[in-house]
Amino acid sequence: METLTATVLLAALAAGPGAPTPEAEQGATASTDRMDARSYDERTRFAATHPNELYRLYGSDAAAKGQWNDAMRHFTRSARYADKYSQHRISLMYWHGVGVERDRALAYAWADLAAERMYPNFLVLREKMWLELDQAERDRALREGAALYAQYADDVSKPRLERAIARHRAQITGSRVGYTDGRLLVQAAGGGAYSPFETVGSFDLRPMYAAWRMDADRYWAVEDAIWKEGAVEVGPVAPTRKDADD
Repeated sequence: METLTATVLLAALAAGPGAPTPEAEQGATASTDRMDARSYDERTRFAATHPNELYRLYGSDAAAKGQWNDAMRHFTRSARYADKYSQHRISLMYWHGVGVERDRALAYAWADLAAERMYPNFLVLREKMWLELDQAERDRALREGAALYAQYADDVSKPRLERAIARHRAQITGSRVGYTDGRLLVQAAGGGAYSPFETVGSFDLRPMYAAWRMDADRYWAVEDAIWKEGAVEVGPVAPTRKDADD
């Protein structure tokens, strides 16, 4: 595991939530946070039907800009819709003290929540955190975890997303006379000097309403397949307390 020198450790402990060290920011940042403007626009349009994905994107964009308070706010909203990746990102922010006061016990509690579905990489991260905690932190982590599960566990947060999906599904309408050409395109305004309505491209939003995304059971099955079998960037976990004594 990555370690911190005593000098860096002391600087990290002294830094408040508004002034994280570069090392702490690195530990809480993912390379996938950085998106060009067009990609970000396309992805946010695509995620409009799923608030977990939408607020996750907002959180990643804020993290890429170093706007950590906003990142925490967006990841927390995403976490309310059963988004395990956002719960994982919150755990890293607490672990490294980025955007919030450093709290290793609460970081573990969020990591445990992120690992609820037994996604392998999140399980590994959770266990690495547990090994770093002292007994007092472990005891508090278990208490903190009980409160988090009451608000963010799958049995209470999945239904929130399922209701949101159902609302969007109910808004989908086809032709009133039975005709459809299969297109769902949105024109992007260019906003040029000649005309603010000048278009510079279009986005095909048909995948946004793909059948599997509008069916909660199928959506969760795809999520599980991605996170259990795909490559997931979980970020480093570094010791934050004992290095200065070793």
